[in-house]
Amino acid sequence: MTFATRVLRQVGAAASKAAQTVTATPKRIAMPPGGYESEEARPKLFIPGPIEFSPEVLHAFSKGARAHTDATIIEEFGQCIEMSRECFITKDAQPFILSGSGALGWDAVACNFLQPGERGLVLASGHFSDRFIDCFVQYQCDITIIDAPTPGARPDNDAVEKALSDAVKEGKPYKLITITGVDTSTAVLADLKKLCQITQAVSPKTLIVVDAVCSAIGEELRMDEWGIDFVHTASQKAIGVPAGLAIMIASQRAMASLPPKHKIPNSFANLQNWLPIMQNYEARKPSYFATPATNTIGALRVGYDQILATPGGIEGYFKQHRDAQKMVHDAIHGMGLKLLTASPDIASNLLSCVRYPEGKTAPDVLPEMKKKGWIIAAGLHPKCAAEYFRIGHMAYSTSGRVDYLPRLLADLKTVLGR
Repeated sequence: MTFATRVLRQVGAAASKAAQTVTATPKRIAMPPGGYESEEARPKLFIPGPIEFSPEVLHAFSKGARAHTDATIIEEFGQCIEMSRECFITKDAQPFILSGSGALGWDAVACNFLQPGERGLVLASGHFSDRFIDCFVQYQCDITIIDAPTPGARPDNDAVEKALSDAVKEGKPYKLITITGVDTSTAVLADLKKLCQITQAVSPKTLIVVDAVCSAIGEELRMDEWGIDFVHTASQKAIGVPAGLAIMIASQRAMASLPPKHKIPNSFANLQNWLPIMQNYEARKPSYFATPATNTIGALRVGYDQILATPGGIEGYFKQHRDAQKMVHDAIHGMGLKLLTASPDIASNLLSCVRYPEGKTAPDVLPEMKKKGWIIAAGLHPKCAAEYFRIGHMAYSTSGRVDYLPRLLADLKTVLGR
């Protein structure tokens, strides 16, 4: 056997062995559609999103495929744009409905509204505020951060006012201020109306941006009345629609501040790319930049219809969430438990962060609640994640199935031995 033959055989053997390694197929677990054998077997979601969805929303979501040029999709998209204004309580702001998660809103803010030489003031109230900061850093934005003093607290309003005032005195006012409506990691509800008033009084040229992923449309937000310039959120929380849509809405002032398209360092999140698309859909004309999530748009139209059909309209929807929060807080206090939030006055109406009682930890509680048919969430703030758990109480999970929340709270009492 020649040297060349030996080498070829060795190479061939090695290749054969590598091929066997690469082509080895891992054993897959057989699963029914949807993961569970039946709807009864599926544990119900009481995390901060996704949530339980109404049968009507799920029916719309599961309908047959439609082209993005189909007249029915164009009509539903147009209606969704119009209903976005109703839900955010604005007459003329420009909605944007894009395929993506709520995190896409961070990119949209950073790349569209902060150009080189412009500064942003970021209020941080938890893990997701910090993620927003990470996005700004990725785009090399010039930002100043005002942190909450502890997990479960709000950033200090006086510190916000001073930062805005100092910037104006220096002749370098902030281009924007970002406020997290509810931080999903802490359940801290921003003092949104007051912060808007402070900003308008001290630094009227500063755009007011709200990360409302875990607050829209269940927490009170009045875009025109409070002078909010940009809101971004997602479909899978209080809007009550499966995940997959990043929903944003910009005031006319915010739209006027946009740089030309070629100066925005992003393509998909570039609002100048999407503006003619949204305008055409609202005018019931076909349009295209990227393929929309057509089934989710159909579900959103039904979800918006249901929100606006709430007795009392959007005001009634706010009230439903205040009532759900009261039920949860009354039960929590009745069990002798404490909230992570510094006081009930600053706690979200959509989400509660509850400290474990002495002697209990996540492994004692979360798996046992799942056995009883409920999914609640672990703590998330890096400084104290092991100290608390989270219960989402929003949209159809509480308003559509009014029996669910009392049953969950009764089972929680049993699991905690309270």
